Amino acid sequence: MAEEGAPLRTDRLERRVTDSDTAASYAPRLPAAAATPFILGWAETLCHRMLLDDLADGEITVGARAVIDHLAPSPVGATLVFTASLVRAEGRRRHFEVEVRDGGLLVARIEHRRAVVARAAVEQRLAR
Repeated sequence: MAEEGAPLRTDRLERRVTDSDTAASYAPRLPAAAATPFILGWAETLCHRMLLDDLADGEITVGARAVIDHLAPSPVGATLVFTASLVRAEGRRRHFEVEVRDGGLLVARIEHRRAVVARAAVEQRLAR
């Protein structure tokens, strides 16, 4: 059992910022810095991957909530390190805290919740 306040599980991934990952790729007047959707997308992906071994056949996880503090810009070529901690599991909900660093600089902090759901229910909804 995890210590009080200790994460249940932690994992990390690294991603290099490319031109297509920047805010400028959405709108030319925005800076060529890692876009918030790029950062959030990889944070969600990491959290999803952390749960894959826990899923039953026919189950997937979906993002249910995200709160992001994007604290500093990261240029094209920077390698961002995403570290996710599963901090709580409640029924079908999983709560994560994610930090994103560019070298030693904290560039984003994310609170993220995922829900375990039946893939068939999602596909049925999408087919409407």
